Amino acid sequence: MKQSKEVLGKPIISILAGKEIGKVKNFVINPDMRSIEFMVVQNDQWDFGIKAIPFKLVEGLGDYAVTIESENAVIDLADIPIANELLSKNIQIKGSRIISRKGQHFGQITEYYFDPETGKILGCVLDTPDAISVLPETSVITFGKEITVISDEGENPLVSDEAFLSGKADEEPVEHVDVPVSSPEPAAPSSSDGLDLEELIGKTLSANLYDPSGELFAGEGTVITAEIVNQAKAMGSNKALELALKVAE
Repeated sequence: MKQSKEVLGKPIISILAGKEIGKVKNFVINPDMRSIEFMVVQNDQWDFGIKAIPFKLVEGLGDYAVTIESENAVIDLADIPIANELLSKNIQIKGSRIISRKGQHFGQITEYYFDPETGKILGCVLDTPDAISVLPETSVITFGKEITVISDEGENPLVSDEAFLSGKADEEPVEHVDVPVSSPEPAAPSSSDGLDLEELIGKTLSANLYDPSGELFAGEGTVITAEIVNQAKAMGSNKALELALKVAE
């Protein structure tokens, strides 16, 4: 079992070539399969396009690096229909608020656990007032862009981190304290979300970028400026991620 932060930023090593081909930039989540579908690759030497590795082609997730058999595992996401669909859904999990079917608020997800063999999401981490708690994936109804909806069935779904990791999630429920949500504001993309948009300034776009109304915001080949970064941030986390993914590597 691993957390996303244990993999993001790690070097990616080709076993056959015996060299580093890039670093893990981000994950593309499949909310229907409840798993990591692709790892987005960062390599400043590559041409235009968003490059990624299907999770099923990952050989290993070690303490030092992610390994793949060869560079043939790297694909252009523009060539994969499901990838474009998942990018448009922009499910990040981290930063999402947890709301029950009946509207009770449990807090905000700060991290998540996944199976290193399959990429399946196993549990979502919350920093509650008293301790770190985990929401097992089995309680989730929907992984959405901003809200993770959970079932109201049974007792409090949150368990301690220790109980979750030991496999005793059913034995140690965490006392729930309802977290007030008054006028919540969307979390701005930041380095803690795997995004540091200021680092994109001076780079170029590999594809057209449109604003929420469908108007062209910045065309392919445009050099990213501080103004473009600030405008993308103002459009919300969805557009900020799209900007990061459409940067020429």
